[in-house]
Amino acid sequence: MALETLASLHSLLLRLILYTLSRIPLLIRLWIALCRIFVSSVYRAIRRSACLKPIPPSDLDLPVLAARLSDSLYHVDSPGQVAASIKTLMLDSNLLHYEEQPLMRTNSVWCLFEGRRNPQAEKALFLVFRGTMSPTDAIADVMFRPEAGPNGVRCHGGFLRTVKEDSTLHARLAQHLPGAAQLYIFGHSLGGALAQTIAGAGFLPKGFTGQLTIVSLGGPVVFYGEPNVKAFDEPTAAARVMSIVNANDIVPRLLGCPLSFTRTVLSIFASSHNLKQRQQQEEVVDTLEHYRGFPGYELVFLYDGVAYKVPEKNRGLVLNLAEAISPRCIADHLTYVVAVEKAAGVSNWTVSTD
Repeated sequence: MALETLASLHSLLLRLILYTLSRIPLLIRLWIALCRIFVSSVYRAIRRSACLKPIPPSDLDLPVLAARLSDSLYHVDSPGQVAASIKTLMLDSNLLHYEEQPLMRTNSVWCLFEGRRNPQAEKALFLVFRGTMSPTDAIADVMFRPEAGPNGVRCHGGFLRTVKEDSTLHARLAQHLPGAAQLYIFGHSLGGALAQTIAGAGFLPKGFTGQLTIVSLGGPVVFYGEPNVKAFDEPTAAARVMSIVNANDIVPRLLGCPLSFTRTVLSIFASSHNLKQRQQQEEVVDTLEHYRGFPGYELVFLYDGVAYKVPEKNRGLVLNLAEAISPRCIADHLTYVVAVEKAAGVSNWTVSTD
């Protein structure tokens, strides 16, 4: 009996050794891929230092306001608390709409209000979207198959449906937006994606002819392929669109960025998959890479307490998924208020719910 047990252990050990040896080529290929990622990241860091110009702290008032307002929706749960929070940031503010997210519905939490950014500014409308906090929000995030909006522009399906199916949102915009001189749309993470989608997919009421400004903080791009600018309404075509990326944040790099490392990993393990599975994997990666942002949008990169303006020709130095291979890839996604305030040299702001 002892001899049989010993033989079984010997056989098991032998199979384990053979399996380990068979995995060595795979591990070597993975190691080489990781080394390439490291070298390319170092190169991009050197190029960023040489090419990107810092933005003066005095020019960051809009990102600071957008970050604070977007973050406030994570900490409030009633119209009174929302109104109190807004009053700490705006002049002559008036909350027009806020309500909790209905269970298992696709509309994300948002608020609509009017106010003035500073004593010199005219009163404007502000639409602010919150990011992912519920299972419903997470479902919207992963529905990445493109769908066409009312204007025919193809967008991320989950983002599009979230906006499309929110009848209250459309009713409030139709009520308050026509005739307004200015509209600001802000959002963090999923909220930043919704801020782009509601205008880019053609959901703004036709009665609005004012000035449009969109600020996305840590939000992914939303258009499947280069959008047809001719399909945009006049305010959207002329809009100022700003995307803010904090250091190693992974979320704004999930769509529209090169996925060479992902392709390498898939190819390494492809031998264990059949042809149909490999084709499906390639299709998914192709779809994720095909997403684009607004034509001519402004990209602001936050790093180590400084905000940098990223010209279109240099976006690849920032928007690369390899830059999110960092222990801080999640932490950087959750700290936009701190990062923007540090770059702007302003005091820390806390949400007021009194």
